[in-house]
Amino acid sequence: METIERIIVDKDWISLLLLGVVFLIVLLNIINQKRLQKLLFLPFNDSYRLNYSQQTWHIFNILFFVVSNLILSLFVYVVILHFSPARIVNTANPYFRILSLVLIYWIFRYGLGKLMAFLFEIKKTQNKVAFMKMSYLFSSSLYLLLFLIIIIYYSNFKAFLINITIAFYAVLLLVRYVRFINIYKRLISTHLFYFILYLCALEIAPLFIAIKIGLQ
Repeated sequence: METIERIIVDKDWISLLLLGVVFLIVLLNIINQKRLQKLLFLPFNDSYRLNYSQQTWHIFNILFFVVSNLILSLFVYVVILHFSPARIVNTANPYFRILSLVLIYWIFRYGLGKLMAFLFEIKKTQNKVAFMKMSYLFSSSLYLLLFLIIIIYYSNFKAFLINITIAFYAVLLLVRYVRFINIYKRLISTHLFYFILYLCALEIAPLFIAIKIGLQ
């Protein structure tokens, strides 16, 4: 029989990371419990977007940006570990490398957004769109955290759970795009060229660059 290498993963640092994430969420709940509850139900209604769209640089958003990136990076780590473990085993500090790439993605995307808003004189619209999309990132991170905890500490059916999580996250992204198009459909219909340019510059290009850097 052909031997299969078994990869042992140290869960201690993951447990500490999750503990830190939970602590930050508790802190966010203390800062504004009502806002956190509205954020949780964002995929199902627009209450959060309508009530807090003017508070872009609120401490709540800054902390949740940190939380979301920690969760998203851990999920990417778990997915790579499952489907391509050699990339994790042969890389020094793989989680922090993934976290760095995620942050590069957001920095690059933020810079491009600001540049496009300046060039096309759509600063107010860009701010609203950016807030909406970041809010959906925050909301989906809460659901992703629940799935992550199950995947990490419940070894049975791990492949199935990972696939379900990916599918669920994809559905949340689809809901975000549907709501985005529905809210801005009049603007999109009259500026279709700019909308296509927006998709290429802010959705595809930053992701492509981050993936390309990560594969090096």
